[in-house]
Amino acid sequence: MGEIKRLHGRYGPLAGYALVLICALYASLSLLLEKARDFPGTAWQDPVSLHERRIEPLKSLLPPRGAVGYLTALDSEKIFARERSLKDVELLGHFILTQYTLAPVFVYNTPDRSLVVGNFIGSNPDPSRVTREGLSPMKDLGDGLILYRRKE
Repeated sequence: MGEIKRLHGRYGPLAGYALVLICALYASLSLLLEKARDFPGTAWQDPVSLHERRIEPLKSLLPPRGAVGYLTALDSEKIFARERSLKDVELLGHFILTQYTLAPVFVYNTPDRSLVVGNFIGSNPDPSRVTREGLSPMKDLGDGLILYRRKE
C-alpha cells in the first residue's frame, strides 16, 4: 500500500497534466478537422494571400534590401485624407500590404525613389502624372502592377 501511495504522489500530478493535455489536443484537432470540412478549397484565398501572390513576382526585380517608391491612382495626401475620414481605407490597405509583402525592402508612399512600384488596382496609371514624376515603365507585370524607373 505504501508503494502505491508513493507512486501516486510522484506520478499523480504528471498523469493529470498529461490527461488534460491529451483532451485539449483532441478537442483542438477535432475542431480543426471540422472547420476544414466546412470550408474546403478556401485555403490561401484570403485578401492578404491574394495580394501577396500578386506582388510576389516584383520581388525578383528589386534589390534584396533598400527602398523603393510607391505610386497609385491617388496622391499620397488624398489617400491619407480619405483614410482619416474613414471614406476609403482600401488604397491605404493595398499600400500597407505592399510594404508587408516586399519587406525587407522599404516602400515609401511617395514616387521620389529611383525604383517605384506602381499599384493600380481597378484603374490605369495617369500618363501625365507618370511623366510629371519623371518615371518610365521598366516592367509591366499585369493586373495593374508596374515597376517604374526614375529617368536620369
